[in-house]
Amino acid sequence: VMSAVCQMMGVKSEKIKDPNDPTKKIEDFWGPAKKNLLGDPKFLQRLKDYDKDNIPEKVIQVLRAKYVGNPDFEPGKIKQASLAAFGLCKWVLAMESYDKVAKVVAPKKAKLAETEAELSETMETLNTKKAELQKVVDDLGALEANLEAAKQKKSKLESDVDL
Repeated sequence: VMSAVCQMMGVKSEKIKDPNDPTKKIEDFWGPAKKNLLGDPKFLQRLKDYDKDNIPEKVIQVLRAKYVGNPDFEPGKIKQASLAAFGLCKWVLAMESYDKVAKVVAPKKAKLAETEAELSETMETLNTKKAELQKVVDDLGALEANLEAAKQKKSKLESDVDL
């Protein structure tokens, strides 16, 4: 579990001698995890503040290859060994799941923002056209009023001529 958290937090592993074959070296995350993560008084805050929207693709690939789907990396199994490790395991799986969902949602959010901008522009144009239409309607009303006044004046003049 700590190796997965180290991967997420960018903590590098140490090369130590393989206990099964002293001629080989293996990657070990326990030492760096104790030093850089578990020894950090702000570790929980770092987990809470983790930038889940910008998880490097390389880290996601490592998580999916080594941990997600690994039967030993199941929260139920880990809970039997340690409640703290159980919580960290769930956090790693949640971050991986969030990344998967975010990659599906991100293009939709971008399309939504684009469509909303288009709508805003169209509404602006509509409001401009409505204002122009109102001006034409007002002008038409004024012209009709002038026409009516002119007709009344004509009628009055015709009646005055008849007298």
